[in-house]
Amino acid sequence: MPHITLTEEQAKIIAQTEAAVEIRDPNGNWLGRIDPREAALVAEVLRRRGEPRKCVPAATVEDHLRALNAEWERTGGFDRQHMLAFLENLRSKDAS
Repeated sequence: MPHITLTEEQAKIIAQTEAAVEIRDPNGNWLGRIDPREAALVAEVLRRRGEPRKCVPAATVEDHLRALNAEWERTGGFDRQHMLAFLENLRSKDAS
């Protein structure tokens, strides 16, 4: 993929801002933008790409959401602590 290497001055401008920086050609025509926040996000995604990760099948997530909803209806509502304990119980059943 073609790329352009920034000068020290250009890289410093981008590094010192939290907002997007417009990129223009020598005639002032807009070419695009660089957003340091997006660049940081892309860098994080690329860093994590090779790391092992735990995946949960969509069907399991749906089952847990249905179970949480049923528990909410049964109890008339619950707090975060109850929810976490309930989910932990569901997950332990999934593991067995």
